[in-house]
Amino acid sequence: MVWFFIEKRPYPYDEKAGSMYRLANLARAQLRQLMSIRPVLTLHLAMGSAFLCIAAALGLVSSWVGGRAWFLVWPASALVLVGLGYLRLGSWVTGKRQDGTFTWHAALLLMPYLAAAELAWYAVRVLGQDEPWREVARGLYLGRRVQHWELPARVGLVLDMTAEFVEPVEVRSGRIYLCVPTLDGAPPDVERLAQALTRVLPFEGNVYVHCAAGYGRSAMAMAVLLVGRGIARDLDHAIELMQRERARVRLRTTQRRSAERVLARLRELSASAARRTEQST
Repeated sequence: MVWFFIEKRPYPYDEKAGSMYRLANLARAQLRQLMSIRPVLTLHLAMGSAFLCIAAALGLVSSWVGGRAWFLVWPASALVLVGLGYLRLGSWVTGKRQDGTFTWHAALLLMPYLAAAELAWYAVRVLGQDEPWREVARGLYLGRRVQHWELPARVGLVLDMTAEFVEPVEVRSGRIYLCVPTLDGAPPDVERLAQALTRVLPFEGNVYVHCAAGYGRSAMAMAVLLVGRGIARDLDHAIELMQRERARVRLRTTQRRSAERVLARLRELSASAARRTEQST
């Protein structure tokens, strides 16, 4: 979702909301500059470091001010945990379960972070000009997190790549729901994604693959799906197919490497299944 804010075109000035637009344009320009200073610094490491720095700042403010400022320890603790998730621990720190919900203790501890993520998602919905989803191949839809009334027609399987959102119950109900929790900009659990895609690849109905904004994590999974089904020759061709429908789709270095590892793991699983079939016959 962060690439929505980094790459989107500047908003035109509007007298009714001039301050908001100017702030959005300024923030986007600063993000571009930061990413160009050290392009080899992967996005998930940069985000993890940023979360830890913000947490440290909140902790210092709470200790200096005292009194009610101790309330800042709560968001600081949440950001420390999420930052460590980006840097080392992985997406399990968010406590998102396979049914698209959170464990109660993770939801309580991370509530400030989860609330901020929801606000950012609503900003994407309000400020975004792209459609929520696009059909990148017949029956394969790529997009952002949606409400049930925004889903493409007759979707029989949903693959959720987010780690920071509860999936709406109406989206999960009445269809196959698969969840591979992945932090924004971070690599996924290769084994978990490969296992999920073993169920998606043979599925004959309509498939909806989404993350928060529909440009990064979901595009990575969709690229593997396009190659796995033989629709795309390779990852480059898959990215080209997706960009025809969603121009801002891009895979960062870590995401591309993860996609390659998932493809390799899928080939291993396919070969293993073939050997078992030969042995049984």
